[in-house]
Amino acid sequence: MTDSDQTIRRALQAEQARREAGRVPLFDDTYAAAEIRAARRSRRRRAAFGIAAAAAIVAIAASLLVPRGEDWQYVNPDDLATSTAWVAPSDVLLPEHSIDIYRDIPVLIESTDSDGGALL
Repeated sequence: MTDSDQTIRRALQAEQARREAGRVPLFDDTYAAAEIRAARRSRRRRAAFGIAAAAAIVAIAASLLVPRGEDWQYVNPDDLATSTAWVAPSDVLLPEHSIDIYRDIPVLIESTDSDGGALL
């Protein structure tokens, strides 16, 4: 390297150090802030798990303590079994019956003439 390159390098390093002075936080400050954020996140996570566990316990207790009624309280199973019928909803979309392909073979219109077995 030439002397002018060394001079430019030192001037650039000095100017960069001058402009960055006070802008770059110290490592200890950054690490302490990260520890505080991690502790807060851990506390929030423990609180969320505690709330979820309490909700699960309440749901289990409610299902065990609430008396169960008869399964068919509002529906008579005999009426349900004898009065219902199922029809496919797409039956109305099917075309009307026009030919029976097993009994009535439709005439196929040939689009080409054959000449000795080859279609032309």
